[in-house]
Amino acid sequence: MYAIVLDCATVLTEQDICLYQLNDDRAQPANLPLELEDQPSLPAVTPPTYADGIPTLSTVTQSAIRHLGYANDSNGTMGIICCIAGPPSLQSDPGLRHSPSADQYRRIVRELPSWRHIELLVHAFFTNVSWHYDIVDEAIFLNQLFQWKSLSYNQLKEIPNGLTADLWSFPALLFQVLAQSLLFQPLDHDDSLNDLKYAPDMKLSDRAAEFSDAGLRLASLVEKSKLTLTTIQAGLLRASFEKNTGKVVEAWHSIGTAIRNGQELGLHLETSAHTLNPGHQNLPDHSLGCRVWLMLHLWDAHMAVVLGRPMVTNLNPSHIPLPGSWNDSPIEQELPRPRDVILCGFHTAYKYLQDIHGLEKKANGFLLVEQLHESILANIANLPAWATPQGSRSNESAWLSTALEIMFTNVHFVLFALHRPFVSLSSSSRSKAYYFATQILESQARLFDRTEPLQHKSFELVFATFDATILIAAMHIRFPDEFADQYPAAKRNLEWALDRLKLLEPTNDLASSAFNVIQQLYQNMLAGVYPSQSLPSAGQGAKAGISVGSESEMFPSSWDAILQPFDNTISGHAFNEAICDGIFGFSSGDQAQSPGERDHPPLGSLNYQI
Repeated sequence: MYAIVLDCATVLTEQDICLYQLNDDRAQPANLPLELEDQPSLPAVTPPTYADGIPTLSTVTQSAIRHLGYANDSNGTMGIICCIAGPPSLQSDPGLRHSPSADQYRRIVRELPSWRHIELLVHAFFTNVSWHYDIVDEAIFLNQLFQWKSLSYNQLKEIPNGLTADLWSFPALLFQVLAQSLLFQPLDHDDSLNDLKYAPDMKLSDRAAEFSDAGLRLASLVEKSKLTLTTIQAGLLRASFEKNTGKVVEAWHSIGTAIRNGQELGLHLETSAHTLNPGHQNLPDHSLGCRVWLMLHLWDAHMAVVLGRPMVTNLNPSHIPLPGSWNDSPIEQELPRPRDVILCGFHTAYKYLQDIHGLEKKANGFLLVEQLHESILANIANLPAWATPQGSRSNESAWLSTALEIMFTNVHFVLFALHRPFVSLSSSSRSKAYYFATQILESQARLFDRTEPLQHKSFELVFATFDATILIAAMHIRFPDEFADQYPAAKRNLEWALDRLKLLEPTNDLASSAFNVIQQLYQNMLAGVYPSQSLPSAGQGAKAGISVGSESEMFPSSWDAILQPFDNTISGHAFNEAICDGIFGFSSGDQAQSPGERDHPPLGSLNYQI
């Protein structure tokens, strides 16, 4: 990173933008001891000094400027102040004293379990959960945990007085880590975790919810002027917990809060590197902040495209580096890390989600569809060899095959979402959306096979299946002749999807709602082809001996099929209300009706919110 001269003529180049330090932690051990005390942290900017000893504006006015509501941006009044006094630090003020909520803070902190349980659950989190998002750095977290554990009894009686802002926020993150860990415990979990239950009919997931709620209450005590990266990490994990426990609307609001907090901290600034000490070469906190912001953006984009929610972030893909092993040969490459898989998916397809959102409302939307389609296919063709999901490979981390299958699902989902808004107008988009929906279901079948029961609470096993089955059923209801040849395979895929969701119902809070909607559409689809045929009772397929998930053996995982040429003819019509003139919905009757007799919500008008 170039050295940065802090004066009014500073021009920041692309090298100054927020980048991951992808290789900084390659050599770090996977599990550092709690005694680790010398973790590098984000350095404070040394303010300019004056010969007469007068304090600089950086030290005198920073808190006042925050109180006035100015952001850590380089434009306007804040930019002038930075030119005179140097930039503000990303770190918040170093202490929170005489807080009126101190008693409430102490009461919440006392809800933490014993250190024996904390250490057990923290280890399980970094083994079973953290790879999903890679927003909690294990070494940094363990160092924070060590600092918290080192507080004396007298210090604990006085908290939050005397704590740095970062350590003040740490218990909020710790509660969320404990909650995530408890939520994804295996069936044969450590018996000592049962000591956390205080009622005979209590489940570990109930205790997890209490921990997550405690973390939320604690985070709510943090003043907006005292935010730290730890606070935002806790907010993102809270959103994940809510989504995995069926509180999808609440998760969207939590992500919105975390995004606003991230913006308050300056994570969104493309040139946020200018707030760092230019002589500092090892910036793990800065790298972590960039990773957190990328994940907030991906959550924002995914929930916008899936749930039809407004999108509030925008990210320049050129500011995000390639994964460290993108161009390595199979012999030279190091084993991929979770962030490599995330970055691989981002540069292949996820970066286009912000372009896809609202694409149907753009005047040139149709023209952009094929352009984006071809760009994604070109990226797929250039994927590194390790990025193909398959069975476990030698020396491979246990999480990798599952993470790659999730990436496979999500890449197909981006292509599916690209064409979905245009299915009423273009036969080309219909066929492509239908094909990608089929690929999603096949990938979800493989994912179910590879997923341990402890991961069955994950929303990853529900939303993609739900969206794909909805579209397939809708195409057979609205365009039965066009997809007649695909009907047997579609019927089988929907039945297997229903069987998977039925088996997930006891542990997954989203599966039941998804099952009920798909079951009704499946009945409508059957009624359109065989008016006298109805859906078997729920779960009958599994009870009859169908091995749910074994269908994945019929679907070999490969990127090759997606690269085969399609019919690239696409209608030149501008997007209009024709997409709302569909004729599928949730009829309570089993008999097929003519289009004129049906009274269903129009295609495209249903929000797939559970």
